[in-house]
Amino acid sequence: MPSATEPMGPMPRHGASVADDVARHLKRLIVTGAFPNGGRLPAERALAAELGVSRAALREALQQLQSAGLVHSQQGSGTRVTHDPSSSARLVAHLSQEERDFAESAELRAVVEPQIARLAANRATPNTVAEMRRILDASATELDVEASMSLDIAFHLAVAETAGNRLLSSLSGLTASWTISERAYSHLQPRGRDVSRRGHARILAAIESGDADAAERAMAVHLEEIGLVIAEARASVLDDSVVE
Repeated sequence: MPSATEPMGPMPRHGASVADDVARHLKRLIVTGAFPNGGRLPAERALAAELGVSRAALREALQQLQSAGLVHSQQGSGTRVTHDPSSSARLVAHLSQEERDFAESAELRAVVEPQIARLAANRATPNTVAEMRRILDASATELDVEASMSLDIAFHLAVAETAGNRLLSSLSGLTASWTISERAYSHLQPRGRDVSRRGHARILAAIESGDADAAERAMAVHLEEIGLVIAEARASVLDDSVVE
């Protein structure tokens, strides 16, 4: 168990308030068992110094953890962990399976979709380009998560249709159905939706110009960028829901 004399490692910063960062960091230590149930946290002064934050920020973070039922503070007794470790075990098992599912779907898309984009650049027609442009223009408006994700899927299906291979088009449709959960994460926040739209714009520009190499690269880069967005969004959601 970490203590004032045992370094806890660097505390990740996510751009939120310092108190939120501290609460998120301590939450991870608690649910992973670094601070076991019933154990006492280091004294406030020592813990604040270890984390490199003010005592005021630490107090605010501890209040968040107490409201979440992770700790209990009592005058004269310090702060003790009150988290049920069995819930952490269930969460870890769920996350491990979800992580495998996401990794496999990302790998599938990385193998298939850049090649589809390459074919699309070689076989695009004015009509198929116009359809992709229509979808891209629609995605530039202010959208909710569901509408944004629907247009995302429509764009990728349109690219597959442009490739002119019925089997690849069918596979693209199956891929879309297999990756609904993954895609949802990338559309939770406006930044993710913007990253998706800009990636689509680069793909369309390459296809429209008939540059197969550029289309393949644009799709590969797009999938990498979306993978990062998904990882960030997923981490944020899990940090917020880990004790629910």
